[in-house]
Amino acid sequence: MYHHPQKLRYFPHIYPRVYEMSSSMNAVKTLCCSFSSSGETKRLSTKPLLRSKSCKAKAFSSSSSSSQNGKTKAAATSTDKDETSLPFRAIPGGTPEDPSNARKGRNDGRPTYCPPSYAAMCMDAFGSVQDALNDGEKLLEVEFPAVPGEDADYKAASDVYIDANVQYALVIGSSLYEKLGKRVQICLPDGVEFRRAKKVFSNSLMMSEGVTLNTLDGKKQDASITGMFQKMSAGRGLRSGSADDEMDDDFENADVFIIVNVSCGELPDVEQFVKTTSGGRPIIMLNNQLDTLRADLGLFSFPPKSLHYDFLSYFKPVFYLRSRAYSRSITVSPFVVNYSGAVFREYPAPWQVMIKQSNGVLACIAEDEDRFTLGEAKEEMLIALGLSDPEGSFMKTARSGLVVNTWWEEEDDAEKSDAWRT
Repeated sequence: MYHHPQKLRYFPHIYPRVYEMSSSMNAVKTLCCSFSSSGETKRLSTKPLLRSKSCKAKAFSSSSSSSQNGKTKAAATSTDKDETSLPFRAIPGGTPEDPSNARKGRNDGRPTYCPPSYAAMCMDAFGSVQDALNDGEKLLEVEFPAVPGEDADYKAASDVYIDANVQYALVIGSSLYEKLGKRVQICLPDGVEFRRAKKVFSNSLMMSEGVTLNTLDGKKQDASITGMFQKMSAGRGLRSGSADDEMDDDFENADVFIIVNVSCGELPDVEQFVKTTSGGRPIIMLNNQLDTLRADLGLFSFPPKSLHYDFLSYFKPVFYLRSRAYSRSITVSPFVVNYSGAVFREYPAPWQVMIKQSNGVLACIAEDEDRFTLGEAKEEMLIALGLSDPEGSFMKTARSGLVVNTWWEEEDDAEKSDAWRT
């Protein structure tokens, strides 16, 4: 399997004074000097965190030894906490306030990323989907935080999460029909969720031309005893259908399928849908948290790990934004440094590691043609902050442990495709 030999880092010009220090402790003290004795936060420097893309080569050639090493395999273990970012200064480049330093084309990574709204992020995702479809890709993954907040996912707000994903699918599906002329079916796991979504989003579906709802198994009507009683109470007797019902197994009119809100136990249904029903038509897995679902594979009563190697590995992430918040303990005041960032990818641009500033803007600190593992992304953030332990030191081994990647992040000959990494 092809693997890029070295991650490209942008951070050597971050606070040059930090990188002139001879020891990591001095670097920590330099970073922490922004915290006054009264607890108030001050700015560290007036220098921007990241130069524009045109300055990349010059900055990289003049970097310190931190940019000469290859990809770091270990990552410091940290504790997820509520975010309290370091006092980074706002940076120019790619923002609405200063578009002059924005990337030159879609093949370039973003210097910064800060979408003004979820509608804007959905359009960014649509742009990546459009490019991937034009390149002939069939199995696509789109992943971004469905609900605002560091920890607001399915576990924290399931109903909000489920409804939000259907709404995002409607936005992307409408754009696919309006701009590419492709009819879209949004596939939900089962008939229960289909009927609920049809009721909740009835008005949106009426206004979304070219977009319809469906289920993975094609069974939309409720054939249970409860459903029969509901029909009787509505004055419909035991009739099997009416003008308000939709026909089962009507997949012929779709050009693209968007699959949302599946669980780990329903992944075999997705595999069966792709192999028997889709007929080679493009499929978009939207906000299904595949990384989380992969971690459950192989556990008792869950599908086997081979599902990742044989099926999920074929899905190419075309728009991917996974944010994480961490904390790092240090030996000087303030003793705990909170930081956060994200792994980001916007096809056809490369994979990027972003670090989050106090103003909420994500700034690129590293990029590579291959996907960053979460451990590698955390290590890039620590190096950019000057908080990484020296390579080969006892503290680095003690913090990271022996296993630094999850089983599905490790390269394995059983993988049928490396599309999910590239």
